[in-house]
Parts: sequence; structure tokens; C-alpha cells
Amino acid sequence: MMILSILSLNSLDKSCSTWVTTASIFRGEPRALSTSDGYTLIAVNTTVNSSLLGVGNSNRKKRKIAECNGENKEENDWVPTPKFINHDDFKLKIVNRLTVQISNIGQLHRISSSQNFKSYNILAVEPLNDQVFQDILTSSSTSSINIITCNIKTSITPKQYTIAMEKNIYFEVSYAPMLVNHIARQDTLSLAHLFHMKGKSKNVIVSSGAVNKLDIRNPHDVMNLGILLGLSRKQSKESITQGCYSIILQRYEKKK
Repeated sequence: MMILSILSLNSLDKSCSTWVTTASIFRGEPRALSTSDGYTLIAVNTTVNSSLLGVGNSNRKKRKIAECNGENKEENDWVPTPKFINHDDFKLKIVNRLTVQISNIGQLHRISSSQNFKSYNILAVEPLNDQVFQDILTSSSTSSINIITCNIKTSITPKQYTIAMEKNIYFEVSYAPMLVNHIARQDTLSLAHLFHMKGKSKNVIVSSGAVNKLDIRNPHDVMNLGILLGLSRKQSKESITQGCYSIILQRYEKKK
């Protein structure tokens, strides 16, 4: 039913106001939100730190050490249970996003074997080094990834950007950090500029990354911000509409 609703909204996107056909990635308490904020689809984020995943299974020697230390037990589910929220606004759809910070590709394999992972609608990966970023793009076992969360230290080539697009992977810019201080604001602008230089800002979504409602901006403000971040007017609109819905639909297709 949730997917049918998304399809309906997406198909009416050209005739409806973006105020009611917009998606957002939100990291706070969804009970504080409603369609009056301008969003009909909210993704609530849960982050798993790489330290909780151990060494993964990409290095045989490290894996053996982990087994000796009892860190590699299959009965441990490294992914927390997603937040299922009951709310009164029947027009508001809430989905669950999992963001995983990984330092080697083996940690991603551990996530994929989790039972709780199957309950999430979106998978975002934050590579902590350039090697794992490259492994994500070249590995055949990373088809479950929807979003790559980068920072200004991530080394991206135009070829890598193209490969990510061919895999239907989106890049993300979050605007909430821009509200913290001028350093975070400059880092966000630099990251957006990096996406523009390497891939002409294609396959970019703009998410809130907010931890409370006060940090969320309405869709029209976000679209204007997208232009400031180097996106064209069309890209800016798609970064909070079709782009986000495409991610949900891709995940749904992979679960079928």
C-alpha cells in the first residue's frame, strides 16, 4: 500500500505542487512531523558505526582473530530494529533508512546477512576511506546500496561517478550541518561543488540530516538551496521528489 501511494504521488508530480509531493531524509522524531510541513514521505535514519561491525570478513587473518575473541558469532545481529512509528496523519508515509559507516567491504557483507536489515527501506553507506569507496563501486555484491554518503575528503573520479550512476546509486548532500557553524557550511558547499565537478550534480538528493524539527526547511526553501549548491532548477526539484521516490521504488523492486 505504501508503494502504491508513492507511485500515485510520483505520477502526479507534474500537476501537483511540490509542497505535497516531496520526500525528506529525517533523523529525528517523526511524531513531530506532519503533511503540514510540506512532506508526504519521511525517511527516518538509523546509523550503524563501523566499530560495531568488527573487522568484517574481507581479511582472513583479522577474521580469525575476531573469531578467537568471540566477535564473529552469527547469532549477533549487528543491525538494530528499525523504528516503526504510529502516527495520526494518514497522508504521511514513514520509511526507515539504514546508514552504515564501513572501513572495509567485509563489513557490508555482514550487514547484508542481518535479519533486521531486511526491514529497512533504504540503505546508505558512508565509506570511511577511498579503498572501500572503490570496492563499493567494483564489487558485484553491493547491489543493495541506494545512497553513498561522502565527505570532502572522499576522492571521486568522473569514471567512478559514472559507475555509481549506472548502478542507480545516489549521492547525498544534507543541509542541516550548514546550520551548525561556518566550517560545516563550507564543507557542505565544497561537497556539493565536488559532485558538480565530477558528475554535473547528477543523481544527487538533498536531505535534511536533521535531528529535530526546527532544522527542517520547507520544500521550496530546499529547492532554492539546491540551486545554491550547484544544481540546476530541474535537478534541485528532482533532488527532493523523483530522486527520493526512485530510491524507494528500487528497494521495493529488489525485495520482490
